[in-house]
Amino acid sequence: MLKQLIGLLFPPTRQDPNAGLKTTGNRITVNADAFTIFTSNYYEEAVNTENLEVRMLDGLIDRQADHVREREICYLSCAYQADNNTYIELLSPYIYKDRVTVNFLMEKHKQISIYLNPADCGEYYFDLDFLNA
Repeated sequence: MLKQLIGLLFPPTRQDPNAGLKTTGNRITVNADAFTIFTSNYYEEAVNTENLEVRMLDGLIDRQADHVREREICYLSCAYQADNNTYIELLSPYIYKDRVTVNFLMEKHKQISIYLNPADCGEYYFDLDFLNA
């Protein structure tokens, strides 16, 4: 059950609703060193483990079973100056890789494309396809 809850909070194959902006939006290219990488940890539990009651009791006494793994996810942040001289913080979707891997892939790729909706800068799409290579 815990894995299902985490899966709802952090789905690994979440489709970005703004992916269509890659064809219709204004493209900006940002150097990789302009991004800040933020990380967060969560716990992943193997399927078909002990029953829920045993896991709940183990959790109450801070006993972590061997089948629970700590995972790290990241997201990127950068500041963008809109036409009206206001700054907007652009946040990427979750990246299911650790900080070191993301940092290495970004340094290798050098630049990241972000596609902005011309009518609303609050709608944007990060082109992170290079992270899946």
